[in-house]
Amino acid sequence: MGGLAVADVVDRYFSAYNAHDLDEVMGCFCLKPVAVGPGGPVEGRSEVASYHTAIWSAFPDLHVTVLRKVVEGDVAAVTTVGTGRHTGPFPLTTGEELHGSWRYVSVRCGWFFTVQDGLIVDQQIFFDQLELYLQLGLPLSRLGPP
Repeated sequence: MGGLAVADVVDRYFSAYNAHDLDEVMGCFCLKPVAVGPGGPVEGRSEVASYHTAIWSAFPDLHVTVLRKVVEGDVAAVTTVGTGRHTGPFPLTTGEELHGSWRYVSVRCGWFFTVQDGLIVDQQIFFDQLELYLQLGLPLSRLGPP
């Protein structure tokens, strides 16, 4: 693999992510990245940047602690715990927006990165949405029909 090693790219990404430095975060991505999260896939730099901005707006003190990182070829799998206080608007997968609850959350996440030529081309994030929503104080009835 040319460029930075996969582990180095992932480390650089999380360092920039925790600093909420959008320019540095986006410097880790290729020109046409794809990212998949609970809200569905996003494509392109502007959509990936918007996703990060929305998360940081909802959780301005969000910090991700890396628990484990495994690299195989051009792919990295990372387990983390994300912690922060919900003070801003947070987009729900129902299409609604939850205004700041001022609740502190702690959620385990699984991240998968594909890196080519020292840049992230694909990022996938998984976490237990029900766990997050309950920590935010959402009643189950707000989460949609069974």
